Amino acid sequence: MNRATPLIAALLPLLFSAGAAAADENGQAAPSLASIGVLYDVDAPFGSRGRSLSVIRQEGSGYVYETYSKGLGLARLVIASDALESTRFDLDDAGQVRATGYLCRSCDGNKDGLVNIAYDWASGSARFTSGGEELEFALEPRAMDRKAWEIQKMVALAEDMALGVEPTIEGGKLKLYKGERLGEETLGTGAGEMQTVKYRRQREGSDNFQFIWYARELGWLPARWEIWRKDRRMIIIEAYEYRWGEDAALAMRADWLDR
Repeated sequence: MNRATPLIAALLPLLFSAGAAAADENGQAAPSLASIGVLYDVDAPFGSRGRSLSVIRQEGSGYVYETYSKGLGLARLVIASDALESTRFDLDDAGQVRATGYLCRSCDGNKDGLVNIAYDWASGSARFTSGGEELEFALEPRAMDRKAWEIQKMVALAEDMALGVEPTIEGGKLKLYKGERLGEETLGTGAGEMQTVKYRRQREGSDNFQFIWYARELGWLPARWEIWRKDRRMIIIEAYEYRWGEDAALAMRADWLDR
């Protein structure tokens, strides 16, 4: 288990503008992301349990954000053991995420499903492919996949940016989400005590919603999710271990996938 030392905690607000960040013409550093791996416990319906792993890493001049999920014991019948959701993206000087590609394999309970999103910024469009279905979406106003929006939220918190409606390409449709900031909260987790900002996130036209606690100690990755179906909490996802640095994060991934 890794807990942030006082020194690391003091440096966390700077992690988005350190290292590979380049200065713009005004002498201000562009945001950049530090690599991190976070392990989560998943408490799913009907006693099903699972674990997931989120990793942010660099790839050339851009980044990859990927989440793996698998069930434990009988939960493997419900939670696919090889589920992967991944987005590739760049981050511009203004802190805006520019998604370049998305893959979703065996996620959302569909073990045989495969979803791809190809972004074409020259034409201002994104192509969604799932099975034999192909759909095209305009990239305005800033339509992105859901993993890219998670990164945009992290950057927004680190850079004190405001986000409005989040147009999300999901399930072959363009869905509109909006987050409501509920305040700051000290949260106890399996990975230690964390300073968080709590949000309520909901899709337009839906009674379902999420509570999400974004943690400073995780570079503003979530420390906890609660997924609610109307007035009933259905799924709890909570961090229990994390490692900073690309080598450490990839070693965590290799070890976790081999279990």
